[in-house]
Amino acid sequence: MTCAEFLERYTDFRDGLITAPRELRRFTRHLAQCASCRRYDAALRRGVRALQTAQTIEPSPAFRRQLDARLARERQVGAHRQVPARAGIAAALLVAAALAMVGLEGVRRPHVAQAPVLPRVPFPRPVVQAGVPFVSFQDPRASVFAGNPAPDGSALVEPASAGR
Repeated sequence: MTCAEFLERYTDFRDGLITAPRELRRFTRHLAQCASCRRYDAALRRGVRALQTAQTIEPSPAFRRQLDARLARERQVGAHRQVPARAGIAAALLVAAALAMVGLEGVRRPHVAQAPVLPRVPFPRPVVQAGVPFVSFQDPRASVFAGNPAPDGSALVEPASAGR
């Protein structure tokens, strides 16, 4: 048994709630081997003995009347007592702060940087160059040929090196 387990279950052991012989042997064996837990057990046994030998205190006959009268006075004072002024002020400040936050955040719009809107541009037409096996896209604002383009939208462009 470890000291942690002993201390955790000590009250059950001391109160006689542990009755299994095996568990009782574990507790007594640990007490025999561990000086720290033995001191703890001795201190608690002395305390329990001192409480058991103490005389019972009997309150005076007037005690009950005085207690009842004092409790009645406390109830009356508590019934008439208003919420402290500080609590009211704190509640008012809390409500004011909440309203201010809702007002500021609800009305104010955050500044968002916006880029200028670009004009709509149609998708560029593919241009196939005769001498180079490369497909590029023509700027739709520029015209290569003045005439009817191919039905698929492509146009044949001869490079300047074709030698005309």
